[in-house]
Amino acid sequence: MGQEHRDTLIYRSNLASVLDSLGDLAAAMDMYAKVLEARERILGPGHPDTLSSRNNLAIVLSSLGDLAAARDLHVQVLEASERILGPEHPDTLTSRSNLASVLDSLGDFAAARDICAQVLEARERILGPEHPDTLSSRSNLASVLDSLGDFAAARDMYAQVLEARERILGPEHPDTLTSKNNLAFVLGRLDDYLAARDMYAQVLEARERILGPEHPDTLSSRSNLAYVLDKLGDSTAVRE
Repeated sequence: MGQEHRDTLIYRSNLASVLDSLGDLAAAMDMYAKVLEARERILGPGHPDTLSSRNNLAIVLSSLGDLAAARDLHVQVLEASERILGPEHPDTLTSRSNLASVLDSLGDFAAARDICAQVLEARERILGPEHPDTLSSRSNLASVLDSLGDFAAARDMYAQVLEARERILGPEHPDTLTSKNNLAFVLGRLDDYLAARDMYAQVLEARERILGPEHPDTLSSRSNLAYVLDKLGDSTAVRE
């Protein structure tokens, strides 16, 4: 087929995704960059496959901590998606959400908040208030509000997401447990340590049973609970 055949580039992109999942971010970055260069040259900068490659490269650059480069690539993808697909195409909304995530990581919380709010409004109107993508957007906005110090608004939004996910996905779905963890975190920020403790304990119990005691998510839950217990002065429980 040749190294620049369409199928070969797809295989190479898939391999880069596997390398990313395995934590070999530098190798994934190099492979994504090569696929992007080939697709830009062969297909053009606005082809959907090219935009997908640019998005993939931006994501791995963000994971590597090169946030400014990731931001610039996400801006390019968003501008092209808006022009070619339209401002409310699902891929465009995903691009906008990706840009907001990097802006949040860069500390540009106000810009991230505005973009998250735009995505949430569009997804609520197009997909409905309880579509998985809408719930993710609401959670993303809550996270940025937390970064901005609007803890009460973040708490209310996280609580809405948690209620919906518990009802739709069940109380022990990974997304539900993540929502419960997020709500517990912001409750701690509001100094409601008793409520945070109870919620963290629920998440820890479920993750220990489902994922095992040494899964990274379980270890994170144990650390979160220990932090809140320390705030409550329960040093004995922390040591246990």
